[in-house]
This record gives sequence, C-alpha cells and structure tokens, in this order.
Amino acid sequence: MLSRVSPLGVRFHYLKGTSAEKEKLDRIAKGRPGSPCTEKHLAFNTEFTEQPICTASRQYQKLKIDHLQSLNLPEMVYEKQLGEVLDKECLCIGLSNAAAINHSETLIKNLNAVTICPGPNIVNFSKVVSLQTMVDHIYGRKDILCNVTRSNMFISELHLYINYLKEKLEEGIGEEVLDKQKKYLTGFFDNLLKGIAYYRQLSAENNIEQSFNEELSSAELELRLLIFEYPLLSE
Repeated sequence: MLSRVSPLGVRFHYLKGTSAEKEKLDRIAKGRPGSPCTEKHLAFNTEFTEQPICTASRQYQKLKIDHLQSLNLPEMVYEKQLGEVLDKECLCIGLSNAAAINHSETLIKNLNAVTICPGPNIVNFSKVVSLQTMVDHIYGRKDILCNVTRSNMFISELHLYINYLKEKLEEGIGEEVLDKQKKYLTGFFDNLLKGIAYYRQLSAENNIEQSFNEELSSAELELRLLIFEYPLLSE
C-alpha cells in the first residue's frame, strides 16, 4: 500500500503486518503512541519545540494530539488528522534492522522492529527467490510472476497518478479548501489527459499491442469520470 508512515511526509509503498507496525499499534492501544526516537536522523519538525524533533516520536505525537484536542474540531476532521499523526513510524530503526538481523549484527538499544518498504511491483510476486533467479527473470531467462498479466509500466505509472489525484480530491474538506487547490488539481488533471493523448500517439506510430490501447482507454475513462464527482475539474 502507498503509505504515510514516513516522518518526512514522503509517500512510499509499505508492507503491512510487519513487526514495526505491530509495535506501533501496540503502543497506540496502550495510550502511548510514538517511538522512543533514539537515533534522531529524521528529527526536523519544530512545530512545537525549538529543538527539531521527529514526527514519529512519542514527544511530538503527544504534543500534536494535545494540540488537536484543543481545537475542538468536527469529529470527522479530528479523526482524519489524528490518523495522519498516528500513521508515522520510526524508520531509522525499522529500515536498518533488517540488515542488522540478516548479518547477525547488534540491534540498536535492543529495538528489533522491522519496517519493509517494497516497490509497488511486489504485488506481482508470491515467493522468495535468489538474486540469481531474480536476475534471470529481469533478463527474460525465467518467468517468476504469480500467474498475473502485468500492465505496461507506463499504464501502471498512469494509474499511480490517477490514484494520487483521487486522493488529493478526497482530501478537500469543503469548497474553501478545494478552491485553494483548484489551480493545482485542474492542472494535474489536464496534464494527465495530455499524457494519455501522447501515449495514444506513440502507440499509433509504433504499432503497440492492442491491450495497451485498451488499458489506456480504460484509464482515460476512469479519469474523465472524476469530472462528474468533482465538477471543479471541468471549470
């Protein structure tokens, strides 16, 4: 899944069910959200403190939650913003521990949680393979896909952009917020349509397989249907 776990706000794909996620949820359930923040490599936030702190840290999350509670926000708005705070996860420990465990190195302060951030193509694979097998797959000597037909990479990328646009549209709460973002959203929408037109032109010029054009048309329809749900895109 495309997550919001990064303390820096950078979106990346994230494997759920890891020991790091379980640890995070356990801390939330105990009423002590946030990590100890022992390494401070991602401590850049100064929203509440003069000294930068990490948004995944226990210190920041307590301060942020107290602040949200003081605003008397509508319940839906509060829950959404609270969720964005609690999503954050310690990556300094989570991402380095996999290497430490694999090479039998000492864990930092005995913290053993692991975060896994695979690429989106992980959905096409279902088993662990050796590096040699993966290299053979990449160069076409073997096929280790889990019985799926993969879309062209440009189609996959297009769907990532469409999903991103949908997410940004859904984030708008009330017309005031949407109006501020209107220029960005409509520009993004128009650029996607131009990109689709460019892909279609390339397909015609290079005689690309019919399946590409069918998926392209499906993506365009999905994009254009957003106009009915979000009329601002057509204004």
